[in-house]
Amino acid sequence: MHIGHYREYCEENFQAKSWGEKIHDKRKRPQITALQVFNAVSQMPVFAQKSLAEVDGFLKLPEARAFHGSRRNMVASDSSIQRITAGMAVESIRAVGYEVIDKADERELWDLKLPSGRKLRMGIMDGHCAGGIWVSVFGASGKSDGVVDLKRYRGRGCELEASRALAKRVFGELGDGYFEIVAGDGLYATQEDFRLFLNHGSHLLVKTDEETLTVIQDARHLFNLRDADTLEGIERAEGYDEKRAIEYKVMWTEGMDWQGLKLTVAWIREHHLKPQKGQPENTEFWVLTTATGLTGEDLRELAHRRWEIENNVFKRLNFLVKSKKHWSREAKVMELFLRMWMIGLTLLGAYLIEWGWQKFRECWGAVLQTWNEVAKRMGISLIRLYAG
Repeated sequence: MHIGHYREYCEENFQAKSWGEKIHDKRKRPQITALQVFNAVSQMPVFAQKSLAEVDGFLKLPEARAFHGSRRNMVASDSSIQRITAGMAVESIRAVGYEVIDKADERELWDLKLPSGRKLRMGIMDGHCAGGIWVSVFGASGKSDGVVDLKRYRGRGCELEASRALAKRVFGELGDGYFEIVAGDGLYATQEDFRLFLNHGSHLLVKTDEETLTVIQDARHLFNLRDADTLEGIERAEGYDEKRAIEYKVMWTEGMDWQGLKLTVAWIREHHLKPQKGQPENTEFWVLTTATGLTGEDLRELAHRRWEIENNVFKRLNFLVKSKKHWSREAKVMELFLRMWMIGLTLLGAYLIEWGWQKFRECWGAVLQTWNEVAKRMGISLIRLYAG
C-alpha cells in the first residue's frame, strides 16, 4: 500500500485524470490548475493534514511537486488554495462527487447484504455543522461508506427543508429507486417525508427513541398485550450481535395505519455486554418504515447503519482534517472544502475496502490497522516514491 498505488486505483477505476476537464473556475490563464487544487484538498484526508499551513508546507516539498506534476517552487500556497477554491463552480465539484458514487456502484461497493440475505442499496440523511456552516448530507452505506451530495442551510430548524430538496436532487441525478431504503433520525418521522421517498421509488426508515407518535404508542400497547405472542402479524426475534457485543430482542409488525400510510414498526431492546464509558448497558429504540418483507434482524441492522454517517464520515473527517474548525470566512469556500474532503474520504474508503487493507496487512501486519496509520504510511510512501 502506497500513495502511487492509491492514485493508480483512482485513475483506473474512477477516471480521476478526467476531472480536470470537469472542474471549472473563473481564471483564464491559470498557473495553478483547478485540478491541482482539487487534488490537494481532496487528498487532505489521505495524508491527515489538519490545516492549510500544513498543506502549504507539504506542497513545497520536491516530492509533493513531482506528485502533483508542478514545475513551480510550490504547487500552491494556503492563500492560493483559498482564492482558487472561492472561484470554483460548486456544480462542477458536485458533478465529480456523483461520478465517484456512480463508479463505486459499478464496483458494487454500495451493495448491502442484510442478515436475511437480502441485498439492497442504502442511503443515509443527516444534518451536520462544520466550519461554521450547516449542511444536510446524503450518504451511502454498503461494503464501504461514502457521501453522495450535501446542501447548505441557514441553521437549526431548517434541516428538513434542505434535506427534502437534497433528496429530490439525489434521485434526480441517480434515478428514482436508486436507494431502496434511506435512513434518518426521528426528525424525519413525518408524513411528508415518508411520502417523498415513496414518490421516488424508495422507502424512508426512521430510527427513534421518542414515543410521542401515535403509531409508536399503538405499537407499544399491542406488543405489551398478554396474548401478543399468539396474535397474528406480530413477529419476534432475538439473538447475539458478535460484532457489536450486543444481545437483542426485536418485536415487529407490518401494516400499521398512520396518517394514511401503512408502516412497519419494530421495537428493539438491547443489552450491551461491553458498553462504552458513560453509556447504559440496556437501551431500546423504535424503527418505522414503509418497507415490507424485512426481518427483525434486518430492521435492527438498518437502524444501526443509520449511525454510519456519524461515525464513518463526520467523526472520521473531523479526526483526519479537523473539519469542524472555521477554515474560511466564506460559506461557499467551506462548503467546497467539505465537498472535496468528502470525495477524498469516499475514494480512500473504497480503496481500503478493495485493496488497501489487504496490502496494509501484507506490508505491516503487526501494526494496528487504523485510518491514522494509513495516513502516516501514505506520507512516508510519497517521500520514498518521489525522492530524487
